[in-house]
Amino acid sequence: MNLKLVFAAASLTLTLAGCTGNQTHVIEDPASWTTGVCTKEQPGVTLSIDFKGQVTTRCALNFDGNGWDLFQKVGFSVKGTAKYPTAFACQINDEPKEAKCDDSDMSGAYWGYYVATDGHWDYATTGASDHHATCGESEGWVYMETEKTESNLPAPTAYACK
Repeated sequence: MNLKLVFAAASLTLTLAGCTGNQTHVIEDPASWTTGVCTKEQPGVTLSIDFKGQVTTRCALNFDGNGWDLFQKVGFSVKGTAKYPTAFACQINDEPKEAKCDDSDMSGAYWGYYVATDGHWDYATTGASDHHATCGESEGWVYMETEKTESNLPAPTAYACK
């Protein structure tokens, strides 16, 4: 079996949660986030996006919610697929531009969802809608063009919030 298809199927399986209408989430309140990673001095949940090696990282200040809602909290737009509008990321910040988001894309490329555990990145075992993001943690998304795509996510740091 083609490894690219296995990885794409695994990603789809692990990120499924919602099933209603195609939705795009957009920026919430610019005061709800800051650029860069969260710290003890500036507590929250860190979200990093790696699109073809270009990484953007933001800290969601005082965030309490799921991984899908985290996008909105830090001002990133996210669009799910027609079939899984709040679970499987089709576009993040309008990338990739050529994405159809109607579940017909057969390129095998996809957004991989990662959560930090004990100071290193792990492929998420739940979908973003099902993962509760906790203060002091990091989450990341990597655009996987092939099964050999390397992540450029920053090293996660964990700390206890007050």
